[in-house]
Amino acid sequence: MIISFLSSKKQFLIKSVMNRKFALALFALLAFAFSACEDLPDSIIDNKFADYKILKIETPSSFAYANPDSLFTASITIQNTKSVERVLLSVKAVDGTSYVAKQIVMIKGTTTQSSTIYSAKVPMSKKSSSGKYLVEFFVSDNIRVVPDNVSKVGEQVLVYNNNQTNYAPVISNLVLVDNITRETPFTFTIKVDDQNGLGDIEQVTFKLTRPDGTLVIPNPNTPSINYFLMVDNGDAVLGDAKAGDGIYSFKNTFGSTAQTGSWQFEFQAKDKSGALSNVIKQTLRVN
Repeated sequence: MIISFLSSKKQFLIKSVMNRKFALALFALLAFAFSACEDLPDSIIDNKFADYKILKIETPSSFAYANPDSLFTASITIQNTKSVERVLLSVKAVDGTSYVAKQIVMIKGTTTQSSTIYSAKVPMSKKSSSGKYLVEFFVSDNIRVVPDNVSKVGEQVLVYNNNQTNYAPVISNLVLVDNITRETPFTFTIKVDDQNGLGDIEQVTFKLTRPDGTLVIPNPNTPSINYFLMVDNGDAVLGDAKAGDGIYSFKNTFGSTAQTGSWQFEFQAKDKSGALSNVIKQTLRVN
């Protein structure tokens, strides 16, 4: 009976170990499947786990579209690449609203005893707006588990010229009430058009002047910024109904101590080349 019990116990232990191994393997597989869809990190990380070192990053400071050759070359030199699995590159608008290229795998090139150069040719379209773009570099190491093994290791600014005729944006169709009572929420919208596409819009703003003639400064810590930003991101909390439709919105409430009388709103848009739209002014009476 004792031998039989020990034999059964041994079988039970073997099965338990096998079950645990299977469960761990399944968990690791599921973890990889879910984490593979994670976004790349936004900030540059000081990697303490892998021992590679970034020696140099090279991208052009400016680039102009020229048909048919619209490729610019970017490269990164890395020391001690034993722990490097892949090197990736992305190009996005400085404001982060859109990507020109995402997760391009850089090619391993010249290798010396101490370092390796990785490079990539990045296509730029004439449909991409002229302006500033951020070229970001990422390293995927072979030490940690996805997605923790991906680190942003550097970035550089690229000023792009699509060599297309630039048209200034046009604003119209302002929807703003004529009068409002203090402590009553209200939303106002304005339509923006641009012959270069809505992606060329950098910002839509308005300035607000009190009845006593003083200009409202949104943040006293930055007095040089004397305007408010409107949004077209679909955030209902901010008053926007649909993202990317060219209708910019703002939700506001005048507090109980706000001045009563006529407040003046002044609206304007700017594109990524710095061209300004027409100006629309309207007065709102606060009671």
